[in-house]
Amino acid sequence: MTLTLERPGAGSRTAGEGVATEARYAKRRLHHIFAPDGKALVVAMDGARRGNATGLGDAAAAVRRVVAGGADAILTTPGMAKATFDALGGKGLIIGLDEFPRSAMATDGVEMALRLGADAVELKVFPGNTTDSKLEELRQIAARCDAWGMPLLGEPIPISFQDTSAHTVENVANAARAAAECGADFVKVHFVGDPEEYGESVVARCYVPVLCLGGPAKDDPVDALRACEGAIRAGAKGIVFGRNIVTAEQPDRMCAALGEIIHGGAKGPAGGSGPDAALSGRSKRPRGPPGPRLSPGRPRRGPVPTSRPASLRARRR
Repeated sequence: MTLTLERPGAGSRTAGEGVATEARYAKRRLHHIFAPDGKALVVAMDGARRGNATGLGDAAAAVRRVVAGGADAILTTPGMAKATFDALGGKGLIIGLDEFPRSAMATDGVEMALRLGADAVELKVFPGNTTDSKLEELRQIAARCDAWGMPLLGEPIPISFQDTSAHTVENVANAARAAAECGADFVKVHFVGDPEEYGESVVARCYVPVLCLGGPAKDDPVDALRACEGAIRAGAKGIVFGRNIVTAEQPDRMCAALGEIIHGGAKGPAGGSGPDAALSGRSKRPRGPPGPRLSPGRPRRGPVPTSRPASLRARRR
């Protein structure tokens, strides 16, 4: 599988394109999460909420790595948010509310996120689960978030994380729509099935932006890149990947490759460049300003140039 990435010129954007002119981005804080092209690379860094997690041992260093790789925002816990303010800088901050007492999610949880300068809050819910869907809590949080102008990311998982047989395209589509109906401003859902079917069933039927989750770390990082490419081709507005980034050998370069798929204008299979080449440094460069290498070796330091080649290379807002 290969991709040809053609980045449109600055003057090619049509009127009404992007975050600033879309009515669905009515809450200003979403500008800190979504790039000007209306897409987002979010790194989930909440894996240590119940104990140590691979890739998150040094919280500040972990955040610096993904910021260096071009992440638009991170999803994390209140504690890690406080510990990584300087490392995160001006990137977007989403705080998960899952560990708050249910009675306090919509009150103490949202208010703590506001005090921490968060750009959104997140809650995992389980549509179709007959004993514990948490949809009522999502509605309560949505009402409080609207009162404060705080964006809400809903993460609707059909039935449960463990019941993978329930994670069908139809169920994911219904779960995404249910979260939107509860008041979520954007949703984080599984990417399953064929991109065309997913686009028609999930993305087209959900009137808020769809971000796709990464799930467990893939044995081959190229598989994570391919999943990202399929999600973007289906019409998703970005991804929320955690373990596939933070446990990678070089998280900054994994972020860079994912960011170029999301923001670089992937047009589909063609010869010359693709996920494999992005991580190995073999992707062909077009004529134009050089970009940062993603080949094995010394990690890239400093900001990424704003003018990027049409290959799977690093991106920074």
